[in-house]
Amino acid sequence: MAFKMAKGSLFAVLLRSPWWYSASIGLFFIGIGLAIAGGKYAILGITGALPFFGIAGYSGYKQSKLPSRKRVFEVAEQAQKMRSGEIAEKIAKSYTDNGYESTVFKGAAAELELTRGRRTVLLSSKRFKVGSTGIEPLKQLVAVGKTVDATNYLYVALGEISMAARDYARLNGIELIQADELAAFFDGQVQIE
Repeated sequence: MAFKMAKGSLFAVLLRSPWWYSASIGLFFIGIGLAIAGGKYAILGITGALPFFGIAGYSGYKQSKLPSRKRVFEVAEQAQKMRSGEIAEKIAKSYTDNGYESTVFKGAAAELELTRGRRTVLLSSKRFKVGSTGIEPLKQLVAVGKTVDATNYLYVALGEISMAARDYARLNGIELIQADELAAFFDGQVQIE
């Protein structure tokens, strides 16, 4: 049985936050340890701070691998000038480099079908320039995916995504690719399972 951290736990939240949040909490623990009884309990503060410094190091490492804000903005501007097929090919390249086969999908809800073994991923970038994405295009993608036994979905959207659409995506295995993720795909920094 694999260990899975609860999404709302303190450590899970800190892993998704900037690295310095965890470092600040660690320094707070050390400060408390030094303040209590003139430093007699400094070792307790240091011991309590170690997990937070570990998370700060791990988060810092992960965040150093992400594209900068400037690069995300550049990619978003570049993507606005591209056609949906070009965006789909940029994303598919990361998958084909990791052993997936890419074929054109014959349907309105997706561009490409990416397959490796029993795993099938449908990629939809047709509506990536739309200002606001609701739940309907995601439902269409999942409905089409059931006909080809898709295991996962990729949906590209540079505009806003409604909370209902985000919830639906989370429940149905749809990875939403927005400007941050798109920059990582453009730069070849995405880790594909």
